[in-house]
Amino acid sequence: MSWLKRIFDNRHRRARAAEGAGQWRRAASIWAEAGEPERAAEALIHLAERGGDLEARLEAWHDALRWLPEDEEERREEIERRMGMAVLEDARLRGATSAEEKRRLFEAAGRLERFDRPTEAAEAFALLGRKEDQARCLELAGEVEQLEALLSETNEEDERESQLRRFLADYESALRFGARLEARQALHEASRIAPDERSVSELLRRLETRMPPPYRVRLSVRGKQVSFVGRLPAVVGRGDEVEVRVRGTSVSRRHAEVALHEGALVIRDLDSRNGTLVQGVPVSGAIELAGPTEVGLGDDVTLDVRPEGGALIIDVRSGFDRGAQVIVGQGALRLPDLAASLAFEAGWPVLTADEGAPLLLDGQTCALPVHLLIEDRLEVAGLELEVLE
Repeated sequence: MSWLKRIFDNRHRRARAAEGAGQWRRAASIWAEAGEPERAAEALIHLAERGGDLEARLEAWHDALRWLPEDEEERREEIERRMGMAVLEDARLRGATSAEEKRRLFEAAGRLERFDRPTEAAEAFALLGRKEDQARCLELAGEVEQLEALLSETNEEDERESQLRRFLADYESALRFGARLEARQALHEASRIAPDERSVSELLRRLETRMPPPYRVRLSVRGKQVSFVGRLPAVVGRGDEVEVRVRGTSVSRRHAEVALHEGALVIRDLDSRNGTLVQGVPVSGAIELAGPTEVGLGDDVTLDVRPEGGALIIDVRSGFDRGAQVIVGQGALRLPDLAASLAFEAGWPVLTADEGAPLLLDGQTCALPVHLLIEDRLEVAGLELEVLE
């Protein structure tokens, strides 16, 4: 358009008036209508550079690129660099957490790399955790020290990843074959090298939730509940904290205690509310249990107690837990008619099958002793067991 037409063209006056009033987008629209795309692009660039909301600035730059002629290569490249830098500066301040923010930062990193800002591109890729792209840009920028530090960090991370995979494989193998102490230790090691890995902490939490209480475990054998207690002395009562829990209206929370005294198993009352009876006679001190003995806890719970091989077998004859059986002792404890023994390792129950007796855990043959977990289903020489809560 000639200079004379410009003087008398009303659109030019209106466009300049809009620019003077700071109405840059309106000015760009009028310039475009007047056939002045470059001036429309300049108005939009002014709008973007005035700051404010990032989305609005990016939109203005995009529209400027739409109006700017293709042969204005240097000007177009400068706009692309400014867009990349604006997104990077925003990510420096606020991070990039949402999918949209990450997509936008990735595009910005690509712009900065394409248009000769490799150092800033490397920073953008670092914020995205894209170490290979970051390393490439650092190499382009000639940032040798940063590149070496990144490669060293990457090697350390690769080693941690390798160790993490190895510990998780050890955990899965140990869990499958019943070596739960080793499984737990593998998870602790995995958690040590990857403390922020939520999947590892969740596996450890699930495993430890299934661990029976220390020195206690309750099994279901042929529909009968059998509890094992792996230490002496052991308190008998209705409280949740006692070793041998027997419920009844006349039973105190801590009613009596069974202990090993000079090689003999003895029982004594713990100042219970309703007293402890041995063969129907109230006791005030420690009484040796030399053979099968009837023990009363108050007047509504009766226990049949018999020493066997250094352990004490307690059958609940009356009360809320009628029919239950408890085996108390130290070392290896045996369940009648079961071709296996049970001991406690650091408080954890371990089931060991007798020589020649096949042991299966969840259908999987186990050649080694099994550290029991709640909800385990086992089979010893054809006899099915379940670990109860």
